[in-house]
Amino acid sequence: MPITIPDLSEPIWTSRLVARLERAAAAIGRLDARVSASPAAAPWQRRATWTGYTTALRVQGAEIDEIDIFGRECAVNLPGRRPMPTHLDDRDALPIWQRQLAQRESRYWRDERAISTDVPEDWSQRPALLRALEITARRARADRTITPWLAVPALLRSMQITQAVLPCLTIGDKALRLSPRDTQAIVLRNLRSLTDRAEEGLVRLQALEEDRLRAAAALHGAHRPGKLLELLSLVQFVPVVSPRMLARRLDVTISGAGKLLSRAAELDLLVEVSGRQAWRTYMTRDLAIAFGFGVRPVGRPPAPPQALPDFIPALAEFDREMAELDSMLAGLGIDVSAHHH
Repeated sequence: MPITIPDLSEPIWTSRLVARLERAAAAIGRLDARVSASPAAAPWQRRATWTGYTTALRVQGAEIDEIDIFGRECAVNLPGRRPMPTHLDDRDALPIWQRQLAQRESRYWRDERAISTDVPEDWSQRPALLRALEITARRARADRTITPWLAVPALLRSMQITQAVLPCLTIGDKALRLSPRDTQAIVLRNLRSLTDRAEEGLVRLQALEEDRLRAAAALHGAHRPGKLLELLSLVQFVPVVSPRMLARRLDVTISGAGKLLSRAAELDLLVEVSGRQAWRTYMTRDLAIAFGFGVRPVGRPPAPPQALPDFIPALAEFDREMAELDSMLAGLGIDVSAHHH
């Protein structure tokens, strides 16, 4: 007799489940609204794909941390990190996924051949997030690769749970591949991980927006801001930098790049995390803290500068530089504009 696999969109309702579902929906809604309106959406999207990809790789058994993917994608070798496990990480998988996310049209899940598309009559009345979990479970049983986990952000958008694509909302749970007995625990666990991912995504977006304001304030007050402008807009998209990498990117000498980075660190726009001379590594403060390199400042964090009328021109210039970088990176095949509809 075949085992009937429970449908995750039809759990046993408890007050705990209701609370967790509401919290997940609210967290995703808040992030979606902010990303859709944010001046820092493009760099946020790019970083969020690295985060989402890390989550998915880890479910497949890769012993890596987010910092490994961030370092690799920024072309900086981080001291003290083991090399990436090549058997799990296909170098092309991330750019292919980034390109898929950038496509406007998402496929409707019921057009897929590999999974059962039978649904109960009351399917459309069931909570959308639970339907998304059930579809993901079906995909995960049909496909043992990383793909079902990476498909979650596009699924959420195609189901109109989100307006923007939110690449940090990958989930992964090996239990979805089995014929799960403990549906309840699986649903609770995955709702919680969606909530955590969305809340962390919002914190990171706020940090990017504050960095943008701080950068404009620094540029407004700077003597000869030329290359500093290029550096500060670059680190929005490439938040882990070293003098070597920067010298190549900005076409300056390694010593010139080192001076620029020191200047950005003095302005508290970057944090030095390791190394000496050409091998020094810097990253944005929020990531240095998130990855365990930075010390969280004691007391209240300094308020980001308000966009005062006198540095609106600097802000406009910064945004122009960012838009140029956005199109340049897209030209290199790195599409960071997945948020534009």
